[in-house]
Amino acid sequence: MAAVALKVSIPRALKDALAYPRGEPFEQALGRSVRRHGGDYTDYVALVSRVREAARERKLPLRAAAKWLAAQP
Repeated sequence: MAAVALKVSIPRALKDALAYPRGEPFEQALGRSVRRHGGDYTDYVALVSRVREAARERKLPLRAAAKWLAAQP
């Protein structure tokens, strides 16, 4: 899996994305969070892939999977 080059940790970027209003799609909030923390489209794709994979493996919605990933050490 590709490394994500952000100015903050991945859990912090995910928590920031989760803080955006629930009315907007999670992918949009995640893209905003990635850009805010110095990432680019490649970083967004790598991170959203991790979230989607976790969601698929655990049979969770994207927000719940992101919350689970953000809680991992």
